[in-house]
Parts: sequence; C-alpha cells; structure tokens
Amino acid sequence: MKQALNNIKLRFVQKYSCSFKLIILLFAVSTISCSRNSVPDNAQQLNVLPQIFPDYTNVAVPYNIAPPNFKVEEDGSAYLISISGKNGKTLVCKSNNGVADIPIKKWKKIADENKGEELKVHVAVEKNGIWEKYKAFGIYVAPHPIDSHLSYRLINVGYILWKKMGLYQRDITGFTERPIMLNRNSEGNCMNCHSYSNYNPAFFSFHMRGKHSGTIISTPDSVFKVETKTPYTLASAAYTAWHPQGKHIAFSVDVVRQFFHGVIKDNEVYDHASDLIVYDIEKNMVTTHPLVSTKLREVLPNWSPDGKHLYFTAAPSYYDSLNFDEVYYDLMRIEFDAASNTFGKLDTVYQASKNKRTLSFPKISPDGKQILFTGASHGYFTIYNQTSDLYLLNLASGTVEPYPFNSPAVESYHEWSSNGRWVIFSSKRIDGLTTRPFISYYDEKGKWYKPFVLPQKDPLFYRSFNLNYNIPHLSDGAVTVNRQQLLKAVWGEAKQAQFDSNVDVDALSGASKIEKGTSLH
Repeated sequence: MKQALNNIKLRFVQKYSCSFKLIILLFAVSTISCSRNSVPDNAQQLNVLPQIFPDYTNVAVPYNIAPPNFKVEEDGSAYLISISGKNGKTLVCKSNNGVADIPIKKWKKIADENKGEELKVHVAVEKNGIWEKYKAFGIYVAPHPIDSHLSYRLINVGYILWKKMGLYQRDITGFTERPIMLNRNSEGNCMNCHSYSNYNPAFFSFHMRGKHSGTIISTPDSVFKVETKTPYTLASAAYTAWHPQGKHIAFSVDVVRQFFHGVIKDNEVYDHASDLIVYDIEKNMVTTHPLVSTKLREVLPNWSPDGKHLYFTAAPSYYDSLNFDEVYYDLMRIEFDAASNTFGKLDTVYQASKNKRTLSFPKISPDGKQILFTGASHGYFTIYNQTSDLYLLNLASGTVEPYPFNSPAVESYHEWSSNGRWVIFSSKRIDGLTTRPFISYYDEKGKWYKPFVLPQKDPLFYRSFNLNYNIPHLSDGAVTVNRQQLLKAVWGEAKQAQFDSNVDVDALSGASKIEKGTSLH
C-alpha cells in the first residue's frame, strides 16, 4: 500500500513539474521584463526628453557604478526603455509602471564594452493604444573607475531625533549596504567624523560623544579607543584628517556652540574656540604648534597628498567677531615633518574674507594641484547655510572658479576619488531638505560633467527615505574590522593620549580658562 502511494506521488510530480517550471519561468520573464525592442514603426516621435526620476539624462558615470535605475514619469500603460552603445548588444527593458529595473550583469557588460563612449537611452510609452517615442538622451561611460565603496552617516533630519544614527558602507558597484557601527550598540550616543587614511579602509576612525566617548581607531594591527583631550588642549578631537602614511591623524579641537534663529529657518553651528593637534598613533602622543593653536579659530584640517603640508581654515577669535554673519574663514597651510613630529612654515593660501565670503571643507585633489571647497556667506558649518556652493581653487594660479553644476540648494561635504576623476558631495537639490550623495565627473581636460545621485535598486527610494547622508567618504574596499574587537573598543576604557612635552603650552588657546571678554592666552 505504501509503495503504491509513493508511485502515485512520483507520477504527480513528473506530470506537473514541467508546467510548474514553465509558470516560474514566465513569472521571472514578466518580472525582469527585459526583451527585444517591439515599438511599432509608426510610433509618434516627440521632440522632448522624457521626465524621469532620478535625473540621469546626459550625465557621465563610471563604468563600474551600479545600474542607474529610474522611473519614467510620463502617463502610460506600457513602457519600453532601450540602452544602446557603439559596441555590444542593445539592452531593452519593458515595464508596466515605468520603472527601468536594469539587470546588473547586463548593465556592467554594456558599460564595460563602451568605456569612453556615450550610451543612448530611448524611452517609448504607450498611451491609449498609441506609442510615443521621446527624444533620446545620453549617458557617457567614462573610462575612469570610481572607488568601490562609499561610507556615510545616516541621521534624521530633525534636530531632536538625532539619537538614532549609524555609520554605513555601500558597495557602489552594486546595491549592497552594510552597517559599520550603529549607535544602538553604544547606548544611543553620537557618532561622527569617520575617516580613512588614503582611501584605505584598513585605517579607519570615528568619534563618539556622550556615553563611551572617545575616538575609535582601527589599523591592521589593532582596534582601540583613545581620549585625545589633555590638560593643555581645548577639547577632545573633532574634525579628522589621516596622514597619507597612516601613522598620524590631524584633528581640530573645538568648543562647539549652536543657536537657532527666530526668523531664519536654519540653525547656526559655530566654534567658541578651536585649535589643531596631530596625534601620533605609535607614540600615543598629541602635539601641536603655537602657529596652529592661537586666538584664531583653526579648524577642518586636511593633508596634502604627499603629507608634507597640513591645510586648514582659520577665522578671527570669537571675541573679534561679534556678528555671526560676518565670520569668514580663510585657507591656510603649515609644513609638517612626520618623521620628527615638527611643524614648519605657515602660509596663507587663499583669503576668502577679502570678498566677505567664507571657505569650508578644503579637499586637495590627489595630484596636489587643486582644492575643492565649500564657499558660503559666513561660518564654516555650511550644511545648514543656504548659500553653500562648491568652488575649485587652482593652487598654481590662485584662481577660483565655481563648480558649474551648483544648485539653489545646499552643496557640502565633498571628496575626491583616489584617481582624481570623480567628486562625491552631499546636496539637498532633490527636495531642499535631505542631503543625498551626488557624483560628478572631472575629466583630464578640466571639464566637469553634470552630477547624478547615487543609484538605488528602487529608483523611488529617495522619495520616501527621510534620513540624511552625511560626510560621504570613498574607499578602495570595505571596512572589515572585526565586530567583536570593535565593540570591545567601543565599550572599553579609552587610553589617555599624552601631550608632547616639547610644545610651548603658553601658546595654546586651551592653556587658560575661556571666559567672555578675556584673552584666550
């Protein structure tokens, strides 16, 4: 009897398995919806570009980026999107809702086959049984790749909702996103200023404020937490810049304040005082110099690619700047010898204050020839300043030019790719409220190309995702720090950094108590 039942089951499986496989195959085809072009020859040709979101019309993309999925925002009952290049086969996708969900393998094949060439994207829409073809747009596939991973902090837009945040990394050659550290694992503290040494994820750091405070530093040899504040410095480390050799980290130490306007919608973040320090990882020692720890407010350090100069911005003392909207930061640099932990000559690189403007977040190009910075009406915390735009300073000529694709919204938090051909920056241009990561190509002839937002699997992602992307950093791989080691460092005691005994502490603004109306020396 048992054998008879088994035979019946076997015949049932054999009879219906082929039909079941056919159903699965048909479902897969309809879901992936990529097939040959079938727009009728008599389709009406329109002389306008289709409305798509996100806007990938006439942009330049790296050949190793994830597919630029988009949604056609034209009314219709059927959509056909074809992507063709000078080389290889045409990629065609059909859709009933206007979503171009481009298969990642096919996208990478057509992009790789057309490096240095322009892809043509044709969009056709069926409306009431009549097909209309829109004007084709181009996507230039640049011959230069971009670094494979992007890290960022995701934080709520609302000021009082900051307690839920995390540091994340995304493989931008695809759509995989993974957390590096979530503050729910550290009792809801604040985490910020993550950074790498020379795009190398093996040398990684970030700060924690409040509970478990300290700076987490990860190297190939160890993961530890350090307290950088000493009796001779203003505060714990803040804005971060790793030396290219990975043995030193420059920080600003800031007494940060903020206030909210009664009329203007933005808030102000400013420094009551700030200095620069350099931390020697091997010696666990903090050093500085009288020229970078003065009554001036020195902040936002950044190394030259060869590590011989430390760039930073500086503004007059808080007591010399009575009006918040008249605080202007200039660009400075000082020589530094990593072998001896000594500073050298100080130079003024660019005086933005002469034009009653401010300079923020200076980022030196990998070839050391140019600096991309944020320019604004005042201050340095430009993420809330509606006048914030990107500018390019030529170090040889001293000329400054605006980035040609600035928007009326805030542009800030930017970084070069390791090959100097791409810039990633945070912009509020999509909705005026949330920062999104945009990428722009800068070719070998000095031409900028229209930026595009980081592609997502769901093209409507940015319409519903309400967190800010802050401080985007590129790296040439994923952060692979051991999670147990990381959490052990987070929850463990911070080791105290020692202050360099060779420094003239009388020159430090942190050497005496800061009180209104008194000197910082």
